[in-house]
Amino acid sequence: MNNIGQRIKELRKKNDMTQEKLADFLGVTYQSVSKWECGTTAPDLALIVPLARLLHVSTDELLGMKPSECDERKAYFDSEYFQFWKKDHEKDLEIARQAVSEYPGDYRYLYWLASNEWYVGYSDKYAGTDTEKELLAESVKNLELVLENCSEESLRNRTISLLTTVHVSLNQYDEAKKYALMFPEVCRDDLLANCLIGEEAEEHCRKRVKKTLLKLGSALSNLRFYVPTLRIEALNVEETIIKTIISDGNYQHFHISLSLIYEERAKIAMRNGDADGAGKALITALHHAEEYDKMSAGGKEEYTCPILRGYVEDHSNDRPDDDWTMVDYVKQSASQSLFDPIRDLEEFKALFI
Repeated sequence: MNNIGQRIKELRKKNDMTQEKLADFLGVTYQSVSKWECGTTAPDLALIVPLARLLHVSTDELLGMKPSECDERKAYFDSEYFQFWKKDHEKDLEIARQAVSEYPGDYRYLYWLASNEWYVGYSDKYAGTDTEKELLAESVKNLELVLENCSEESLRNRTISLLTTVHVSLNQYDEAKKYALMFPEVCRDDLLANCLIGEEAEEHCRKRVKKTLLKLGSALSNLRFYVPTLRIEALNVEETIIKTIISDGNYQHFHISLSLIYEERAKIAMRNGDADGAGKALITALHHAEEYDKMSAGGKEEYTCPILRGYVEDHSNDRPDDDWTMVDYVKQSASQSLFDPIRDLEEFKALFI
């Protein structure tokens, strides 16, 4: 008992970690950690593996033995982590919980867990329930833990962004604003625009146009959510802007935006009793989904319209071994009971195959 307690104390200090921080990661009290280190008690057997990983050693090393072999469990969780955005969030929540319990010091997994806590908690299924409040509160707690301890800029930025979103979901707007203001006022793109020349400057400008178009689409999507009376107008504006800038119909990545626009129009049409209009909108959504999947499968995004001509992005390594498609998304949406009235109509059967 004294031996493992001494090892915990040595490794905790080596990792520059307080008893309180170690306790937070493991979900125990700091008094428990103190008792381990004093030799009064020993960690529960279920905590040995997470404790070893948190202290960046093998369980063998924690127990004073030789290092263990390659950790296949870690490889499994890594695989699940890199694909979590396309999965059933309730099932993924359980996998993320297990990953965090086994690897409490991996901040990616903690972010993964917090993301799923928000996705599930803020879903229609739990709207207005105690489950929603509990999951969102846990999401905030885990995100704050990432932000306090993680030094990786990319993950920190995603954490700040999600903290802003979760606090808005909780109607905690002052807290949301606090995190939003952590982002720099002057972004890197603005600075680069003033210091590049020639072809490099031209490519950067086209890239900024594309990024701005994506951000504008996101802003209009938020507007549709928060101001339902503007939903149809915002959809029309987004489509008009996309088709004005990409004037030759070679929409590339923006096929996904157009697919989502028409998918939402289909839902609006069904709610308004326009089954024929809904079916036609879904067919258009499916067409854009198919075009997006072709571009995605090719691994290259290349525009030909005057504004973006020559701008290319290589996506061949973005999502290895990924079997999710935009067509799958549209067909999944079409499977909702809302569209039952058009399910057996001949002209729309392609949507339900």
